[in-house]
Amino acid sequence: MALISALISELRVELADEASTRWSDATLLLVFKKAIRRANRILQRNGIQFAKKHATFTTTANVAYVTLSTVITDFDVMICMTRDDDKTAITIIDEREYDSIVDTDALAFAYIDYGNDRIYFKDTESSAEVVNVHYYPTVTAPTAVSSSTPWAGRIDDILMEYVAIRMKNIDEMDVTFDRSLMQDMENQILLAYQPNSCIMSETRGWL
Repeated sequence: MALISALISELRVELADEASTRWSDATLLLVFKKAIRRANRILQRNGIQFAKKHATFTTTANVAYVTLSTVITDFDVMICMTRDDDKTAITIIDEREYDSIVDTDALAFAYIDYGNDRIYFKDTESSAEVVNVHYYPTVTAPTAVSSSTPWAGRIDDILMEYVAIRMKNIDEMDVTFDRSLMQDMENQILLAYQPNSCIMSETRGWL
């Protein structure tokens, strides 16, 4: 990873602004923030592996929920959950399904209530159980040029190219170009990292 200030210094060469007479650090930082937020959704939407995280938490016996921000402090988007004891999947359902299911195994289904910061389970065990969670974490955009880039610097060059082209076009206010730039950013990320993503494949059963 690199500091945003280092990327800005490199970027100024391409923008012919080494003296910082046109673009302030604060302005360039704002565009880097937008680039990081957009890149984060691209990574999530396409299931890129390095954007994912794993965590575990323990339920409370006979309590049908956990407080989400307490058990996973950087949670953003759920991928999947499993019981740790027997590795069975906990199926994520919506609120209507949660209300309608009446007869099920403990911890077989869960509903994520973002508004109330909870994961509700449909029936719970009489003992505490460990749950495995795979998820996309929140990615905090840099607050200062002294901040480091996210994702261990894997897409620093892509972010910097996005910012460079955006700054070159900023006076034009061309929305069509902005959409094209977004597509180019997504294509670069996918070409670089999608081959490393997991691919689900069906295995042959007993003949």
